[in-house]
Amino acid sequence: MAIYHLTAKIGSNADGKSAALKCAYITRTGDYSKKSGDCAYSASGNMPKWPKVNPQKDPSHYWKAADTYERDNGRLYRELEFALPRELSLEQQKELAHAFSEKVSTLKDGAKLPFTFAIHTDKANHNPHCHLMISERINDGIPRNASTWFKRTNMKEPKKGGAVKTQELNGKQWLEPVRELWATMANDALKMAGHAGVQIDHRSNTARGIAEAPSAHLGRASMQMMRRGVYSQRGPEILAQNIHSKTANRVSKLTGSGINFRAANMKVVTTAKEIMNAILHDLSRAWAIQREVAARERELIQMLHDMEAKAFEARMVTLRDLDRQLHHITTVEHSHRRRSPFEIPRTPKPP
Repeated sequence: MAIYHLTAKIGSNADGKSAALKCAYITRTGDYSKKSGDCAYSASGNMPKWPKVNPQKDPSHYWKAADTYERDNGRLYRELEFALPRELSLEQQKELAHAFSEKVSTLKDGAKLPFTFAIHTDKANHNPHCHLMISERINDGIPRNASTWFKRTNMKEPKKGGAVKTQELNGKQWLEPVRELWATMANDALKMAGHAGVQIDHRSNTARGIAEAPSAHLGRASMQMMRRGVYSQRGPEILAQNIHSKTANRVSKLTGSGINFRAANMKVVTTAKEIMNAILHDLSRAWAIQREVAARERELIQMLHDMEAKAFEARMVTLRDLDRQLHHITTVEHSHRRRSPFEIPRTPKPP
């Protein structure tokens, strides 16, 4: 079932971010090539063409240059991460993601911003989603090299200055329309694919007039950690919040209030909270024990390794001693050996 999920992030030098590493992560290249199977598709657009390297063919050149030449406190990229409808095929998801990326990277006056996006999928098609990186530097078509592109803008002589940095991508006045745009484009794509009954909505439950409490999104990483039994601080908190919300919503329906779930039988909700807190306490203890057991196992493995190393060294010492004794016996025996009268003397070698 299609869900609405769109988050926005900023990558800047001041926060220690790297545009090149982010590009490698979403495209599953470089240090992340071991997970190349996760990236089903990637593409870029509105990239400039530089003399020595061409970001139009390889977008990593653009993001590496951003790390190198952007100001120390400058923003490197904007990132949008959004869930793709599972009802769509991969080709339909590609078309939708590309159209949305083009739309978002086009400013009100028609100016274009460089972007790179990548679609991540899994074998079960459980969580198809897209990562979109957008540069704030406007591609005005003026020929520049990489170092000049990221310089400060020269309004009097644009060719001598860097590409203009837009301010349209700041604040809620940009993000709210983007959230609505994604919902509209995704719903249109679902209709065209024959899934008119499946729709997503970017608005909150309160804005939609729904009294139910929304559930929180439990990320893939947290879920996998919990399935492996690894401690995850965020996972149990989200599960507790979701259980609390579901309990409150059911209580609200049973009491027939239908207006505000917070006003419905808070005693039951409080009991659910107490139960969940007790469960979390037990889980924390279990995870602490698990970490201690793992630490003990590592110590035992190290001890066994040390013992094996010492035993091997002892065997090597014994073998060396035996070898020396054998060599000594052989030497002594050879020195005391009597020459046979029938032994043919060896002819000396010619000089």
